Amino acid sequence: MAVKKPNELDFSNKKFMMIISGQPGLGKTTLALSAPNPFLFDTDNGIARVKAEHRCVTSATSSYEELLEDMESAEYKSADTAVIDTGGTLVQLMKEWAKKEDIKAAKDGRAMYGVIKTEFDRLCWHIRNHDKKHLVVVFHTTEQVKGDTIQTRLSCEGSTKDIVWTPADFGGHMLMMGNKRMIGFTPTEEYFAKGCFGISGLMQVPELKDGQPNTFLTNLFQAAQANIDTEMSVYSTERKAYESAMECGKHAIEAVAGPEDAASAKAMLAGMEHALTSKAELGAMFKARIKSLGLKWDKEAGRYVLLDDAKPAE
Repeated sequence: MAVKKPNELDFSNKKFMMIISGQPGLGKTTLALSAPNPFLFDTDNGIARVKAEHRCVTSATSSYEELLEDMESAEYKSADTAVIDTGGTLVQLMKEWAKKEDIKAAKDGRAMYGVIKTEFDRLCWHIRNHDKKHLVVVFHTTEQVKGDTIQTRLSCEGSTKDIVWTPADFGGHMLMMGNKRMIGFTPTEEYFAKGCFGISGLMQVPELKDGQPNTFLTNLFQAAQANIDTEMSVYSTERKAYESAMECGKHAIEAVAGPEDAASAKAMLAGMEHALTSKAELGAMFKARIKSLGLKWDKEAGRYVLLDDAKPAE
């Protein structure tokens, strides 16, 4: 079964997906390669523009079939992060593949982009869940005018640019603010972005000096994982208190057989220490138990009585 209780969910070694967007020349590829132990699918032939000391094992793929083949290589399998640079060019490579895979896609552009959308989604899922790797997808951006605002959007054909945001944990938009390179994780009127696990707002991307390690995304992923672990630790403590309260409360409620038991159980439930939703849940269980036994609270008498013994309202 795939069903799990909240306390059974395990996020201790989460594999993150991140989108990096921005105009050319901002250093998106170098930033992407700062992820843990990366393997680069260089669909844009951009690795030459990365300083030699920051390069990694690279697939200079010229077709989608070649990309899939390189995913079987020992070099890819030993990596911790898959980097696709760029997502827009990958969609271009997928067009020829889609025409071969689907007869309708070869004749109908709409059908072709539907096939590409499905395959792009499958690829992202496979890298994260089957291959157990982080995934970073780089996109160039285009500008469009909306009212008085110039908005930037992912440069990508078809509807793929819309679905990539859904599975992504982070969407970082790179931009220049003065002479500083920044990356934003909070959406604005000008650009879309996405943050979670305590990662939000604007961060400065450092200019790397010779010999300086390229670790920005490695550090960011570690910070996000630490935030997840802290939250789960706090929740685990609360969950244990909740389970203890529920067990104790259920025993008291199940033991109610008459008016005196009901009064004792009510007092115990009111005085015990609750956690999470235990107070509301046990309160509902207690009311159901009282109703099933035909008991009612008599305000004048200040105790529970059988419904047959309750005084009629005057």
